[in-house]
Amino acid sequence: MRKIETVIEAKDEPILIPWAERDLNWRESSIPFIDKTGWHGALISPSINGTNVRFFPYYLPFGQARPFHIAENLELVVFLLEGQIEFGVGPNADQLQYFRLGKYDTLFVPSGKGVDYRNIGQTGARYVMANSPTREWPKECIYNIPGQEKPFARKF
Repeated sequence: MRKIETVIEAKDEPILIPWAERDLNWRESSIPFIDKTGWHGALISPSINGTNVRFFPYYLPFGQARPFHIAENLELVVFLLEGQIEFGVGPNADQLQYFRLGKYDTLFVPSGKGVDYRNIGQTGARYVMANSPTREWPKECIYNIPGQEKPFARKF
């Protein structure tokens, strides 16, 4: 079995990653409680980290979701390749504005807003997220996991 390279640093040279060289990375999550039924998705490895942008292709299976999470100083763009996903966008989990994305739809999330999202389609969803810092790169992402008293801070 070949080793999955999860992150490629792309600072000074062009990088091409053919689709055939990507893998669904069903990795163990560093976020506690995220392995509950209904909270599972996969990075389609590798992601690319540049100096001022990061690019992440993802797969979200039918019926799965991700809890509200937010990182300071980030702008986020989501582009849906296939499937249907509903995104909640807001400053916290209690103040979300909802958007339904279909194939080839794009959503911009400004700095200071977090997201939760769920696959509302009849198949798995494939999408890409790109983010860039508005100041320095954040050091953590805060997750609000339903049923947990305190938020979880995932350190980068």
